[in-house]
Amino acid sequence: MADAIQTLPNTKNDLIISLVQKELIEKAMLAPFCRDLSGFAVKGAKSIAVPKLSSFAVTNRGFGAAGDATALTDSKDVINLDFNAYLAWIEDHADIYQSSIEYRMEASKRAATAHAKYVDTQIVTGLIAVAGLSLGSVIDITKTDILDMREQIVSSNGDLTQAVLVMAPDQEKAMLQIADFMEADKYGSSNIPNGMIGRVYGVPVVISNLVPAGQAIMFEKDGFGVAFQQGVNMSEQDDNAYGAEGKRVAVDQVFGVGGLELGEQGVAGTLSPLVITLA
Repeated sequence: MADAIQTLPNTKNDLIISLVQKELIEKAMLAPFCRDLSGFAVKGAKSIAVPKLSSFAVTNRGFGAAGDATALTDSKDVINLDFNAYLAWIEDHADIYQSSIEYRMEASKRAATAHAKYVDTQIVTGLIAVAGLSLGSVIDITKTDILDMREQIVSSNGDLTQAVLVMAPDQEKAMLQIADFMEADKYGSSNIPNGMIGRVYGVPVVISNLVPAGQAIMFEKDGFGVAFQQGVNMSEQDDNAYGAEGKRVAVDQVFGVGGLELGEQGVAGTLSPLVITLA
């Protein structure tokens, strides 16, 4: 009986896609802090509508008197699934064969990082666009600024346990000088999201170079959502313009981001009271 040679081309491809997905999740710093609405992004949808209801008001009904019934007002926030994120590269296998690196694996990791950065870029841009309050211009963030941002979240019926403070790298020095800031390494790092440097008054603090210099954003999870309609996909096709084994590889995903609770708590209809900027 002749020897059988074991090849695993399909398994290798699955492993690479798994690597890309894992890398994307780890590198996308801000997505975990947003409300994940991917379950609503079904096939055939170009946008998703997130329903919301107003609140009841309690009255002191007189004894023996009929009480008035009140109705809730329903409305919705719409998130467009309009980001068809794409990148591709071409592999000249004659050249790769002479290289000492596993190019497909390295390129795949970098593709995931690029996609993660693209997602976070759209989140930052969206947060700034829907911020219900801007605390004005400062040089460095202060304890008072953080307390004002917390106050806005609380007064808008937000949950501080679901809030996060994201800031530009040039604000990290100022943050480290605030006495009430607790650095991540002071309480261990086993469950700390990527990019998180610590907590201040219980709120996680994340440094992102995608936030414009001199700015900071505090938002509550219910103030901003992200929806992935299609997870990361990867495919390849032959491209013999670059040799008999030349390949063109593409990586893409479809998603959308958008503000939530828009127009609530007295802010304009396109803004969220649960997103505050310090610019």
